[in-house]
Amino acid sequence: MFKKTRRRLVILNALVFFILQNAFGAIIYFYTHYSLYHQVDQTILEKRNHLQREREKLSNELSPEREENHRLVYLLWKKGNKLYQVIPQSTLSLKDTAHFSPLLKKKGLQTVAIGAESYRVITMAEPKNGEYSPVQHIQIVYNLRRENEMLDHLLVVIGFGSLLSVFIAALAGLYLANKALIPIKRSWEKQQRFVADASHELRTPLSVMKLNLEHLFRHPDYTIEQESETIHQAIQEIHYMSKMTSDLLTLARSDTDQIQLIQETILLEEILQHVIKDFKALASQKNIQIIAEIFSIKMIGDKERLKQLFVILLDNALKYTGENGVITIKADVKNSRAAIEVADTGIGIPKSDLPYIFDRYYRGDKSRTRHLEGSGLGLSIANWIVRSHTGKIRVMSKEGEGTRVFVSFPLRNKPENFL
Repeated sequence: MFKKTRRRLVILNALVFFILQNAFGAIIYFYTHYSLYHQVDQTILEKRNHLQREREKLSNELSPEREENHRLVYLLWKKGNKLYQVIPQSTLSLKDTAHFSPLLKKKGLQTVAIGAESYRVITMAEPKNGEYSPVQHIQIVYNLRRENEMLDHLLVVIGFGSLLSVFIAALAGLYLANKALIPIKRSWEKQQRFVADASHELRTPLSVMKLNLEHLFRHPDYTIEQESETIHQAIQEIHYMSKMTSDLLTLARSDTDQIQLIQETILLEEILQHVIKDFKALASQKNIQIIAEIFSIKMIGDKERLKQLFVILLDNALKYTGENGVITIKADVKNSRAAIEVADTGIGIPKSDLPYIFDRYYRGDKSRTRHLEGSGLGLSIANWIVRSHTGKIRVMSKEGEGTRVFVSFPLRNKPENFL
C-alpha cells in the first residue's frame, strides 16, 4: 500500500513542481518580452514627439549620422503612397519597404515581419509646407533584431531549464513524498501495534470467560456458592473489558473532536480532595500513606474531565506502589499557573520507556497492565485532558525509586473555547 501511495505522491509532487518551475519560466519570458517591446515603443514615441516639435529642423533631425546603428529607419512617403526616401539609405530594400505602405493609413504602433526580421513602426503625417514638401507621411521604423535575439537566448535558457526541471522535479517529488509519508508510516505502525495489543488484551479475558462458562456448563448441578469464584473471575474480566472499551471510545472521540469540554469556574482543590478521599480507603488496604498539601486554586475547566485526570494519576500511583509506600499530592499556584504534583515511592518506570508513556499505542511491560487490571490507555487519556485544557504534563521517574508526575494549567478569569 505504501509503495503505491509513495509512487502517486512522487508523481503528484513532481508534476506540481514541474508546472510551477515552467510557469515561473513563462512569466519571466513574457515579462522580458513586454519590457523590451515597451522600451522600443517608448523610443519610437519619443522620436515621433521630437520630430513633431522640431519640424523646422526636420532635415537635421533626419540626418543619417544621427542613427549610426541603423536601428531606427525613416521612410518618407509622397502622394500616392510612393516611396520618396529611406533614411539612412540602403537600410531597407525597395522590396522590404513595400511591406510598410499598407500601414500608412493605420494609426498607432504596428508590428511588421519581413522574413526573419521584425519591425515596430508608427506613421505620422507631414504638413505640405515643410522642408520635405513632397512628403505626406513619415514612418519611424525600429529594427527588433537585438530584442528578438535576446528573447531567443532567453527561450533557450528557459527550455534548458525546463528539461533540467524534469530531473529536479523528480528529485523534489521523491523527497517531498518521503517526507509526507513519515507521519503516515508512524501512524500506521502505531495503529498496527495498537490493534495487536488490543487484540491480545481482549483475547485473554474472552478466553477466561469462555473457560469459566464451559466450566459452569460441565457442572450444571453445582450451586452458585460452589461456583462463586468462577463467576467472580468472569465478572472481573467483564469489568476489565468494559474499562478498556470505554477508554478506547474516549480516545477515539477525542481524535475526532466529538467530546466538548464544559467550561465553568471550578475550585481545583475540591476536586482533588474528593478524589483523594475515595482513594484513601483503597490505599489503607495496602498500608499506603497518602499525604496531601493542597492550596486553594480557582480556574476555568471541565470538572468531570479534571476529576478523571486525577483518578488516572492516583490510580497509577496506587497500582505501582507497594505496601507501606507513600503517595504525595501537592497543588498550588505558581507563576500564574495551577501546579499539581503526584509522587509515589513505587516501582518506577524504566528510562527507555519514559519517552513513550503517553503514546496510546506504546506498551513497555506488556504484562504489567494486564496483571494490575489496567487498560494501558490511562496516561494517553490524561495527556489528552491536560492538552485540551492548554496545560502541560511531564513525568520524572527512576526505576525502583518511584515516579513524579507534574501537571500545570493556565489560570483564566473567564471561560474560553478549549477545543
